[in-house]
Amino acid sequence: MALDGILFYKLKNELKELETGKINKIQEASENEFLFTIRHMKENYKLLISLSANYPRVHLTNESYTFPLEPKSFTMLLRKYFEGAMINEIETHETDRILIITASKYNEMGDFEAKKLILEIMGRYSNLIIVENDIIKESFRHLGISELRTILPNIRYTYPQTLDKINPFSLKKDEFINLINSYENPKECTKHILGLSQLVASYAYMSNNPGLRLYEIIHENKPCLFKEGNKQDFTFFKPTDDAIVYDNFSSLLDDFYKAQAKEERIKAKTNNIQSFIQKQISKNETKKTKLELELDNTKKAEHYRLCGELLIANNHLKTKDNKIEVINYYTNEPISISLDPRYDLMGNSKQYFKKYQKAKNAILHIKEQLEIIKDELEYFHLLLSQVKVADLDDVLEIQQELINNHYLLPPKKHERLKKTQILTYILPDDSLVMVGKNNIQNDQVTNKLSKPNELWFHVKDAPGSHVVLKKTCDYTEENIRLCANLAAYYSTFQDSSSVPVNYTQIKNIKKIPGKRNCFVSIKGEKTIYIDPDIKLIENLKIKK
Repeated sequence: MALDGILFYKLKNELKELETGKINKIQEASENEFLFTIRHMKENYKLLISLSANYPRVHLTNESYTFPLEPKSFTMLLRKYFEGAMINEIETHETDRILIITASKYNEMGDFEAKKLILEIMGRYSNLIIVENDIIKESFRHLGISELRTILPNIRYTYPQTLDKINPFSLKKDEFINLINSYENPKECTKHILGLSQLVASYAYMSNNPGLRLYEIIHENKPCLFKEGNKQDFTFFKPTDDAIVYDNFSSLLDDFYKAQAKEERIKAKTNNIQSFIQKQISKNETKKTKLELELDNTKKAEHYRLCGELLIANNHLKTKDNKIEVINYYTNEPISISLDPRYDLMGNSKQYFKKYQKAKNAILHIKEQLEIIKDELEYFHLLLSQVKVADLDDVLEIQQELINNHYLLPPKKHERLKKTQILTYILPDDSLVMVGKNNIQNDQVTNKLSKPNELWFHVKDAPGSHVVLKKTCDYTEENIRLCANLAAYYSTFQDSSSVPVNYTQIKNIKKIPGKRNCFVSIKGEKTIYIDPDIKLIENLKIKK
């Protein structure tokens, strides 16, 4: 379901715990996301505000983000007005998806003043507006006079129209029940009740008394993740017995949006690099199909040679037809040969030998092209598997690799990459495990940061990460299984079971001559079969 007004209202009740906290830092998490670090009761809280067209939201988060070196002017304005400010109040506008954070601080003149930061969740029209004394100072998105509302600096701020919808929390129980029971169906109900989604209303109307059921539902406070068909969804009550109940709405939203939000940030920052890689795979698959068809056609080369020979042998015959029947002296059987009436038999023989030579030359060229395409497909399938398990910094390195290999043009505004950080896990016995999440990192992990006797892991016959156990002896079975788990998880077999993982010592890994550094040959390997355990990996410590 969408982040509806009632859930938003309940989320606000959780966020009110941040009141009297101090906004220590404001950072730009992406093109349309802002991270507020708030100090409250000797603890730091990270409040994420997202104005994404697909996933607009606000909640506390535990996720880590990459911040640009040069933030936008709006971020700088947020810092000017709200960094160092104390949060006085956090409220919503009735049960509409509008969050108002009132904060106060001393200005440059030494005067203590309060400003409001108003978040409006409205899909692709979501906005973040700075307001002082009901006058707009600035907003993330400007709405001109031709729009339904005007959101421009120095204009009086007005709330969006609620179309006379009713705040369900403003009614007493009996009033609410009688009102809901007066509506015939969920659709009519959502037209009149502010902040109520169609999904929640539908659950209520499955009951004999929709008013009572809806009253019970909206007064529940159970952040739940559940399955609606094949898709996951979330709400503020427990719709099914197998629904997962969370401690709070922030952790629910953080979990639910984690994968989608990461993918969206990567798309925005890299101009949808995953789509580019998939197009390259599709393009090469099409080329491969065409070349294989051409290669199949070159099998006629021997037929052309035979026709040329037989026409020379029967040059004494005279014909003006489009074909001639002669005896194949290899099989002593008759064979029909098509002719071009413009030429005599010798002329037709020359034409057949030309076709033979052309087809013979084409075989060598086509096989060379097929070998190149095979390497390209292997390379892009590897990149695709890496993008799916990578974070933003890893994908930016993949993008740079494609630029260096002349597949992509460098962006007009070039952003300096951060120093490569290799993901390193700490095992229960304090052993370290390095995981390469792209080709640059794989090359470093295998060829630059490892010793000859350390163990190297990789899924068998499939794209995946290079995983190295930083230990030269006393390998325990538990360590080997954990490393194999990491190799299986950071591969195309992440969601499979009984994944074969090869492992051997680093000294047995060699680069393949003539191929990219990401492809290696191994010897002396052993194979272990493992079921990727995501929870086990999530519980491992990561070296900072």
